[in-house]
Amino acid sequence: MADKPGLPLRRSLANTPPLAAGILFGAGLAVVTAAVWAVQELGTVITALIVAAFLAVGLERIIGGMTKRGMPRWLAMTILFLGVAIVFCGGIAAIIPAIARESAEFVENVPGYYETFMNSQLADRFGGEDGLLKRAEGALTPANMTKALGGVAGGVASFFGGLVWTVTTILLTVFILASYVQLRKGMVRLFAASQREQTDRIIEGILRGIGAYLIGALAIGALAGISSWIFMAIVDIPYGALLALLVALLDLIPQIGATIGAVVVTLVALAVSPMTAVASAIFFIAYQQLENWVIYPTVMRSAVKVSNLAAIVAVLVGGTLFGVVGIVLSVPIYAAIRLIGKELVLPRLDNS
Repeated sequence: MADKPGLPLRRSLANTPPLAAGILFGAGLAVVTAAVWAVQELGTVITALIVAAFLAVGLERIIGGMTKRGMPRWLAMTILFLGVAIVFCGGIAAIIPAIARESAEFVENVPGYYETFMNSQLADRFGGEDGLLKRAEGALTPANMTKALGGVAGGVASFFGGLVWTVTTILLTVFILASYVQLRKGMVRLFAASQREQTDRIIEGILRGIGAYLIGALAIGALAGISSWIFMAIVDIPYGALLALLVALLDLIPQIGATIGAVVVTLVALAVSPMTAVASAIFFIAYQQLENWVIYPTVMRSAVKVSNLAAIVAVLVGGTLFGVVGIVLSVPIYAAIRLIGKELVLPRLDNS
């Protein structure tokens, strides 16, 4: 007599005994709780890995271009990182003299700034120099000094912690680049053999878009910094080198970074004269229009074709969930999700 086929492994929850259902629910809840705890505890590590992967994908476009011409991968990576180090050190060497000169000028002008402030109406409202000194003496209590020193110590610790994680992110980027080919092949092999061709095509599109976005964003930020430096040199806004570097870095943040940089420079220009501040506002408004409507679309046309509305929503969501890192990565992540939807979801909906 032939054996009867066994019962299917799957059983509905309704047929599960209450005790077993409770155990399953408790185990699932414990797993979710442990996963949430792990993500919270490893938040900094996860962020460093995401940023490192993002940088590695961007740099892979350059390395891939060199390896296609027959260059060994290790040599391409060596040339790339040596070039980055030379450019970085050269930029620092070019900026440091300007920053040192402007810092010395600031120190020399501090007495003048002090006299101007003490002779202003704002100082008169607080009783002039004597009144401000009395307020300062009242504020310099042992408790307040302890809080201030604690804040300074916390700031120093945060600075060195950020420096350590920056170095860690750079090292992770190097390791990911070194294992880039193996990592990509391993990622494709996680899918069924019948789906690997399509998966490889999707991954290629995502990586190509992220790399092009990163290179384009760096080029746009550099152009914004150089343009701002030239403008500040023409109208004689102080600390032009430092402010131009700040504008270039802030311009990497989509949609809102350029505006923040413009506000900072305009406030510094206001200390020179109201007309200089007006000129600064006009320049940055005009430049942002040029960047938003000409430079950015031209540079990003071959990378991520994202509408302004989608970019703004992605930036808001990314910033709310993950802070500055979420703002920077929001646009390419949205483009990747859109590509996956275009390749997988829409064809199934059209065929259903």
